[in-house]
Amino acid sequence: MSVVYFLLLVGVLVVIHEFGHFIAAKLLDFKVERFSVGFGRPLIRIRGGETEYQIALFPLGGYVRILGEDANDEIPTNEAGRSFAAKPLWQRLVVVFAGPAANLVLPIFIYFILFVGHTELPAAVVGDVLSGSPAANARIQPGDRILSLNGESVRYWEDLEQRVKSNVGNDLRFRIRRGPTEKEVFIRPLPQTVRTRDGGSKRRGFVGITQAPFPPTVGVIDQQSPAGQAGLRTGDLIISVDGNQIDNWTTLRLRLRRARRRTNIVYFRGTQVPGIPYAKLLDARTAALVPETRTDLEGKSKQYAGLEPAEMFVASVDPGSPADFAELQPGDLITKLDGESFNHWMLLDQRLQSRPDHEWLIEWRRTMPDGKVATMTARVRQVRRKDRDAYGNTFERLVFGASTDHQRGRGEYIAIDGRFTYAASKSVQRTGETIGAMVGGFWSILKGQAPSESVGGPLMMYRVASVSGQRGWETFLLMIALISVNLGLINLLPIPVLDGGHLILFAVEAVRRKPLSLKTRERVQWAGLAIVGMITVLALRNDVIRYVL
Repeated sequence: MSVVYFLLLVGVLVVIHEFGHFIAAKLLDFKVERFSVGFGRPLIRIRGGETEYQIALFPLGGYVRILGEDANDEIPTNEAGRSFAAKPLWQRLVVVFAGPAANLVLPIFIYFILFVGHTELPAAVVGDVLSGSPAANARIQPGDRILSLNGESVRYWEDLEQRVKSNVGNDLRFRIRRGPTEKEVFIRPLPQTVRTRDGGSKRRGFVGITQAPFPPTVGVIDQQSPAGQAGLRTGDLIISVDGNQIDNWTTLRLRLRRARRRTNIVYFRGTQVPGIPYAKLLDARTAALVPETRTDLEGKSKQYAGLEPAEMFVASVDPGSPADFAELQPGDLITKLDGESFNHWMLLDQRLQSRPDHEWLIEWRRTMPDGKVATMTARVRQVRRKDRDAYGNTFERLVFGASTDHQRGRGEYIAIDGRFTYAASKSVQRTGETIGAMVGGFWSILKGQAPSESVGGPLMMYRVASVSGQRGWETFLLMIALISVNLGLINLLPIPVLDGGHLILFAVEAVRRKPLSLKTRERVQWAGLAIVGMITVLALRNDVIRYVL
């Protein structure tokens, strides 16, 4: 099937590109002599009217042959007006540009097909609130529905998220609905630095709300605590406290904070199903929890139950990683990073990513063999490691080495209002973002900021087609869209023999107000072939190193 995926991928891209040239030439009344998918000896050839249509032996490319495109063509007198050289400059520009344009437009249709299949989107409803965040200080609660920001209505979470990210340091007026009542609060997003996969960073706004709730799954590090004495264990899922339903970690934390007496808890405990990995049976249980009153270092009393967020317990440690050298172990409860406490692994990871070269002081708690709890510390510095994805591309990642197996919950979803309009606007937006990302990638390679190893050839195309095809039709279509943009932009590069090179020559011709001499055009074409040849050699070299050696 890999060969089929490869031929289908290449075939679609080539046909679309050449069809752009073909349809523009036909509409402008150029004489199209041949439409070919592939190069070399024709395998299939049929004639339709004045044009030959063929599939050739080597599928990596194709061409549209127009009368008079070659300076050595013999042009019949009665068809001289339909030859390439005889047409006005603007028409030749349109025909040349139509090929890359077709590749840049194809993703719009692909994304439209994918987006129009969606019937619902995450709603602008708060799934959870991070403690100590601007949203928590503004008393935002899980379940609050965000109606508008600064007077502009909000329906979907993606719209809410985008506006928050783009308003660092600016006050936002949130209009929210909580039950039957509505109210307004002002929140100023804090700056947050997020690392990207390519080693860069982005600065965005952060208010501390999430669409997906943090499930009220608890951990118990101290078996002598009230929770441990009540029989609760790490991994138990709390579903009610004193008859009140619990849907997220924030609600559980607030309920337990107010508990000053015996508290009745209902929870689920998963039991592994023999012979079926990752499958668990949920067993409903009850517990009576009697919190203790403790005094902190500042002399303030607070309720202590011994329940910790399960996600802050280490599930696995990579051998040879910084976490391994720090002697972290599965079952340890990470509590602080440089003295800062964390309730969610997501925030811990973001903090680590924000300062990749910093040496951190990490603190954790561990249940010892005698049942006592020990507090441990170590200094940790993350390392950079190169890895390969499923497509064979090398990338650098920042490694801490400890991970959690905690899963996020599912927030509220809402039906899409106007699916076709939504799909059309999102497809154009996504295509624009893809083009922007590709242009940025090309520019990074030209400036030497991205490695030349990222350039790939036919073996990379084969691998990409095979992997994406095996992952399903949606992934395969997305890959076609991505490579189509890539192909369109490459063909617009100002290199002779490519479409971009032809556009440059036409621009020179327009300035000179006369065509270049045949000798000059031949020299330019040979220079272009030399450049393309060097790029091809580089791509083949990278393919051999990546997939053969």
